[in-house]
Amino acid sequence: MGKKRVKVSNKHVYKKPNAKVVVKGGSTNNRISENAAKAVATVLYPFYFAGSKLNGIVKNNHSKTQIGSEKRTFTNFEINHTKLEPIKKAVEENVQKAYGFIKPYKYYVAGATALVAVAVIGFSSLSAMSKDQPEALEAASQQHVVSIPKAAVTAEGTEATGTEVQTQTAEVVTEVKLPEFKVMSFASVKAYQLKVNDRVIANFKTEEEANQLLEQLKAKYTAVEGSVFKDVYFSEDVKVELGHVDIMDFTDYDTVEATLEYIVKGTKEEKKHVVQKGENFWVIAQYYGISSYDLEMANPDVKAETIQIGQEISLVVPTPLISVRTVEEASYSDSIAFDVTYEETASLYKGESKTKINGVYGERAVVAEIIRENGREIGRTVLSENVISEPQAKVVYKGTKDPPPKMGTGKLVYPASRGVITSEFGVWRSYRRHTGIDIGLNVGSNIKAADGGVVTFAGYSSSYGKYIIVDHGSNMTTLYAHNSSLLVGKGDKVFQGQTIAYSGNTGNSTGPHLHFEVRINGVPKNPRNYVNF
Repeated sequence: MGKKRVKVSNKHVYKKPNAKVVVKGGSTNNRISENAAKAVATVLYPFYFAGSKLNGIVKNNHSKTQIGSEKRTFTNFEINHTKLEPIKKAVEENVQKAYGFIKPYKYYVAGATALVAVAVIGFSSLSAMSKDQPEALEAASQQHVVSIPKAAVTAEGTEATGTEVQTQTAEVVTEVKLPEFKVMSFASVKAYQLKVNDRVIANFKTEEEANQLLEQLKAKYTAVEGSVFKDVYFSEDVKVELGHVDIMDFTDYDTVEATLEYIVKGTKEEKKHVVQKGENFWVIAQYYGISSYDLEMANPDVKAETIQIGQEISLVVPTPLISVRTVEEASYSDSIAFDVTYEETASLYKGESKTKINGVYGERAVVAEIIRENGREIGRTVLSENVISEPQAKVVYKGTKDPPPKMGTGKLVYPASRGVITSEFGVWRSYRRHTGIDIGLNVGSNIKAADGGVVTFAGYSSSYGKYIIVDHGSNMTTLYAHNSSLLVGKGDKVFQGQTIAYSGNTGNSTGPHLHFEVRINGVPKNPRNYVNF
């Protein structure tokens, strides 16, 4: 007969690893009363053990299978009283000797006998009055009747056959294990146990505390303003049951706050890192062999971009013992991507392109069902969608003209399509002589190679920002600085007029512009001597 279990309503069952939690704390009065109970249990345990063994022996004698007649005859057994007489006499002599030995201590013996009698009576009463395991006690008192087909045996010992075959019944007493010592009130503590996949992870004093914990766990992932949740449930099999904790193993009842923290983290381990100079989340994650994403998950309240020297960072990646799944119905606007079409033009070199018409994203209204686990989306189903505006295609010019040779011609062209000169070569600024010409441009303007050649540098410095150096041969190089982005890398070959970067305001710059230099044998020269500005 199986024990009935009371489960928390949960239609969804998902298997996940489990762990045991013991959250320490509680009132002093409870610990005093529990320690007293432990002391009483320790004193009475030997008598309980002896009584249970005796009870087991009696049950074993009664549980023997009897088949056929319940009465047994002993016609072939005779008692020889003459042979038993010497044994009887020896027993009487030993009893007299024992009485003579214990006579001076008869009061002590009487007291010890009375104590044993009280213990046995107490054991029997506690076993009979225990209300905690009614089903097990009922099973112990019941017998299972098993029908065994067998040829009937006649009074003379011969077997009957054919239609004379009868079915006899064997009465078998099933041995049922007695209730364990821990179900006794003085040897165990009642607790409302929170179980995850049938494993106990917390013991609460009241059922209300256990249910309060589960409600707080759900609220952690459903307190989202403007969201409508159709369902909230646990991925694992979670239930609250009334159980017993062996008093020898019991420390204290768990608390809601500490258990909630443990369930969310999945461990009691604490592992911290103190941020040092020059460290960021990526550096710390690489040092400890974990991903930067896991490090961010371990520190949900810390912004990776603003960590400070001396700040403590948790290295324990959370693995929740209970996962909360939410089913949310959400309404939102979504963009519709536009197409890109190309038009060929001989005004651009092959490999070059230019936007003719910018694309425009469309818009649609969507109603979707979103499934999240612990706040992280794991599935989405679109229920309906309505187009609000159609997208407009992007049109791009694509060059067809053959590019010039990727080598220096010795004649430089203007490095930008427009712009005005904002600072001349050779002027003194901040106690330094200006080594190029500044051309004022909006951020994102095309920067072009003044002549064909090979890129010898493409990178960043604190003064030039993002810049490029092109070697044109004949000991001539040009430099393009303060760009917002670079389109070529070191070793690339470029042709005259090729767009190699977009203008910007990086490095030591007071506004968006291009700093352009011409160098002969590495020495800056006035660009006006080589370019018609």
